[in-house]
Amino acid sequence: MCALATNRQATIVRTIKSTDVRSLMRLIDTAWRVHLRIAPVDLLAKVKDLPGFLAEDKVGLRGFMMMDPLQPDIALIVAAGLRDTWGVKPYLDLLLPKVEQAAINYELPGLVYIGNAAWLVDDLKSCGFETRELIVAFERMGIDPPPKPAPTPARIRAAHYNDLPTLLTLDRLAFSHIWHKSFGNLSEALSKAVSFAVALVDDRIVAYEWCEIYKEHAHLTRLAVHPNYQGHGIGAQLLHQAIVDALEGGADLITLNTQEENRRSQALYERFGFVNTKQRMPVLWKDLK
Repeated sequence: MCALATNRQATIVRTIKSTDVRSLMRLIDTAWRVHLRIAPVDLLAKVKDLPGFLAEDKVGLRGFMMMDPLQPDIALIVAAGLRDTWGVKPYLDLLLPKVEQAAINYELPGLVYIGNAAWLVDDLKSCGFETRELIVAFERMGIDPPPKPAPTPARIRAAHYNDLPTLLTLDRLAFSHIWHKSFGNLSEALSKAVSFAVALVDDRIVAYEWCEIYKEHAHLTRLAVHPNYQGHGIGAQLLHQAIVDALEGGADLITLNTQEENRRSQALYERFGFVNTKQRMPVLWKDLK
């Protein structure tokens, strides 16, 4: 059980509203204990769509937490932050139960945090979260073109909206449930990504990539290949496409994350100029059943 909050009577916990975005941005810009898996420029849209809660007192905003219900598998903590003068344990004691209950209301079995914010990880573990796996970060700097991949039977094209149901199925075959994307995630990415392409063999989608960009920083969010088609160079073909699109979009830094034990993928990324940053992030899971 998390520690009890002090001065609880003076603190109000409520649902985040669109009118709170300015206060949230001010805290994000000034506080040192902030965790974000969404771009600040997308905060207004996310506040409208995602469950979130804040704590406030007579001074103003004390802290907030938002989660993304990735049905039917998990709820992911996508934003968290608190005032510099507030303790992490009382912050979690007030806001974490609200987020957990919201996830339960969506009938989701687990609440997940992915990141390496030292101020948050240890206290989440004291609140019942357990490490499921470790993630390592890779980065590719500069504007040098990627090596041309070997020919494969796959044909690459831009993803279409009608592809999304197939991509959802592909996600569930290629990744464990912690990493599954929702229809909403994919639909939003299709409209905003700097690169979103699929690979087809015999007119059947067997792989896809999705790369986002913010200013000069691109992030490869997804590279998924059907298990029956792995090892044939299709992933390299899509990785080449993602890098080319990101560079044409103005990126001079491309990052990605992958499981620490996934040596095969790491070898592919290194072949294309990515370097292991040695940053390790735990995937923390709390069972809500």
